Amino acid sequence: MVQSAQVEVKYQSLMETAADGILLVDKQGQIIEANRSAARLGGCELEQLIGRRLSELLPKDSIAWLRQQAARVDELNQLTGLEGKARRCDGSEFPFEASVNKLRVDEEDIYQVVVRDTTQRSKLQQQLLQAERLRALGQVAGGVAHDFNNLLGAILGRTQLLLMKLRDPDSQRALQTIEKAALDGAETVKRIQRFVRGQQEEKQFVPVDFNSLVEDVIVTTRYRWEDQAQREGITIQMKRDFSPVPAIMANPAELRQIIANLITNACEAMPSGGTITISTQADAAVVTTTISDTGVGMAPDVRQRVFEPFFTIKEANNSGLGLSLARDIARRHGGELLLGESATDRGTTFILTLPRSDEPIPITGGSTMLESNGEARVLVVDDEPVLCELLVEMLETLGHQAVAATSSEEAFRLLNMDNYDVVITDLGMPNIPGWRIAEAVKQDHPDTYVILLTGWDNPLSGQPARQVDEVLSKPVTITDMTSAVNRGISLD
Repeated sequence: MVQSAQVEVKYQSLMETAADGILLVDKQGQIIEANRSAARLGGCELEQLIGRRLSELLPKDSIAWLRQQAARVDELNQLTGLEGKARRCDGSEFPFEASVNKLRVDEEDIYQVVVRDTTQRSKLQQQLLQAERLRALGQVAGGVAHDFNNLLGAILGRTQLLLMKLRDPDSQRALQTIEKAALDGAETVKRIQRFVRGQQEEKQFVPVDFNSLVEDVIVTTRYRWEDQAQREGITIQMKRDFSPVPAIMANPAELRQIIANLITNACEAMPSGGTITISTQADAAVVTTTISDTGVGMAPDVRQRVFEPFFTIKEANNSGLGLSLARDIARRHGGELLLGESATDRGTTFILTLPRSDEPIPITGGSTMLESNGEARVLVVDDEPVLCELLVEMLETLGHQAVAATSSEEAFRLLNMDNYDVVITDLGMPNIPGWRIAEAVKQDHPDTYVILLTGWDNPLSGQPARQVDEVLSKPVTITDMTSAVNRGISLD
């Protein structure tokens, strides 16, 4: 009897000191004993737990699952690694892991259920999955960026060549819109690459006329809030309420991305049409713009997660990165992107604040292009024929003699036949990469100026860079190309 009493004391001590919840359940599924950890997990007093049926602690859709596990434990006497959702006394749910042992006590079967709250583990697993998604996205972004920048290069280059040739004002305005969109696209690719890699971005800010920038975005997104809306049989009105504001120091392409994203979100929030109102104002410290819509608004749970990366309530093919990237850009500018008012069926307002600048608002004019310092013989190496042809035409327009090679083998053949002042080679050449071509050029012709073109984020990571005089990121502008070739000529 003394030994039995000692065992009982030890058992009760284990029950009360265990971090996991422990339940004793009879054959009818009624809880006959529990420890305080189990009561804590259930969010109730211990007395409230005793006498309840185990099924009351599970969501209704888990009752069939509970019956299946009960049948299994009767057959196997023990189950481990059971996972599911449990319900607290207040109705909230939490993930759990449990093990069940069938015991024989006083000629009756009872079941010992040991329960552990796995909320923190689940959060950690989600964080690890999120990190893995970011890593995978970073790898994909690198390849996509290369291909996308090649496409943007063709669009940008042809547009700039046409800008040099066409003088009609309407054509100039249309081409400048295309040029701006291509440059913004290139900036977007770079931002995504930096975001997924967690890299800090160099601040390349210039004085910006903020009202003009917002108006530019309204014009370039007209296809979405007017043309597409009309095709869908709805009307979206755009209202402007601009006050005079000072200049801000910013990266114009990044700010255009923020405004465009907010306008697009506003359109998507108004499936039956409505009004978007954009206002600007300034005080002694900041320039503020608000973008409001009369759409469906947000529920409280959505408001709490609206800036969370990958969170979206849109269709499955939406990345959920738009607002997260937008807020990241605002903060890099020393500002903030905030969610203002929003409620279900009452619309949404976003507020963007940016530090004001004492710099004068720049006076914008037509596109400018540097003049060439002289005539150079240039070899262009790129496996994309469209880009090769474009670069040759661009260089010839600048007054140079240019020859194209669309393969590494052809490039070596031309190098063996003639001398060149400048060699421009793409990094991502098949068979023999561009830096190898540059290395060979420098070995035989050390005075030749070598320019490496790349659409990759970190082009020479782990590779020797001594054979490359300059690296240009795609898409390459005529101004960038002129400056680079001029530097090569000036060294002769």
